[in-house]
Amino acid sequence: MSGGAGLCESPGSSVYEGVRILDFTQLEQGPSGTQVLADFGAEVIKIERHDIGEIGRDHSPRVNGMSPHWAANNRNKLSLSLDLKAPGARDVLERLVKTADVVASNFRPGVMERLGLGYEDLRAINPRIICAYASGYGRSGPYAERRGQDLAAQAMGGVLALTGSADSPTAAGTYAIDYVAAMHFAQGIMLALAARERTGEGQVVDSCLLNSAVALHLQEATTYLNTGREYPRPPRGIAHSHSTALYARYRTADDRWLVLVGEYFVDRPWQRVCDALGLSARRDDPRFATTRGLAEHVEETHALLQRAFDDLSLDQALKALEEQDILAAPVNDYPHLFEDPQVLHNELVVTAEHPHAGTVKLVGPAVKLSATPARVRNAPPTVGQDNEQVLAGLGFTSAEIAGLQETGVVGTENRRHRETGVAHWGPAE
Repeated sequence: MSGGAGLCESPGSSVYEGVRILDFTQLEQGPSGTQVLADFGAEVIKIERHDIGEIGRDHSPRVNGMSPHWAANNRNKLSLSLDLKAPGARDVLERLVKTADVVASNFRPGVMERLGLGYEDLRAINPRIICAYASGYGRSGPYAERRGQDLAAQAMGGVLALTGSADSPTAAGTYAIDYVAAMHFAQGIMLALAARERTGEGQVVDSCLLNSAVALHLQEATTYLNTGREYPRPPRGIAHSHSTALYARYRTADDRWLVLVGEYFVDRPWQRVCDALGLSARRDDPRFATTRGLAEHVEETHALLQRAFDDLSLDQALKALEEQDILAAPVNDYPHLFEDPQVLHNELVVTAEHPHAGTVKLVGPAVKLSATPARVRNAPPTVGQDNEQVLAGLGFTSAEIAGLQETGVVGTENRRHRETGVAHWGPAE
């Protein structure tokens, strides 16, 4: 495998080396969370359906059969393809659970219990096991049985109501709550592992999309809870309902966009912005001398600044604002984002070599540790890629492994790949 500096060669042992996680998760909320621990050394074994794998593998487009959408959340993991309902699967699962530290899932509450993999079932096999659940709304309560999904969580959790302009709520441009919830899921697993170091006992980790959506706007929510102040969506172009034209987005002459963050960090922000944009006739307008005045004239001042930006390219505007010590930032689309020198310096693009998919580019780990950094050890696996390795590690003989494959308990993807040359990335396109 290869990656940016510091992502391949670790100067010390990985933080979670020796921790084994059985990963029953799918899509983003679960897999992104377990990937965090995999990046820092945990052995994460994905338990997947034969040939098909987890449902996230079906996302288009495909590159040499692999879904990049799915691959984003599943590096540094092993894949074991297993029919959970086959009679012989129980022996495999019990051997896995005996050797595991964490069992992670993000099915609806009750599914793992119906499979005989609830916390009480697992604890009877391994008293130290941590059972980590990610769900839509939590493991109990009036919504527990509902399907959970990112957009629904944005809506129900208050994020959608805060986002967009006054005339319409707008969803985030990506699965924002899935990712935040994934980080809370990972945090919960880490906390449970730390607690077990003190108590010697496992426990249940319960994280959900709804909680993460509410936590995302904890400042506004706390203000509402204590003062009753609400935050309606702002006029078009203004970032937040309590913001002015100095905290907004603007289009430049070369059809790029920037965000102006002039409300913070400096004194006399209106005057500085006017000086930067050549608006000397308006810099001392008494109506705009205070934040309250700017808020009362938000649409007028926004239109005034937009007319000034109409005459400047993005680079010209950013340079002029920087000279006045006013913070502004370009709205980067993907081509500009992944050419940004700071993004590249921060190693946010890493690569891994896969024997079937070739060179796979991935978004690198966000958190950096100086002594025990994350490493890209393995590219995202094909379905069942590690069947024989995982089973042999559990003590199954070659004959027993062959028997499990013949009876359909374990997938035969590797055998068929050797015969046909076709790797199994999931459902056929």
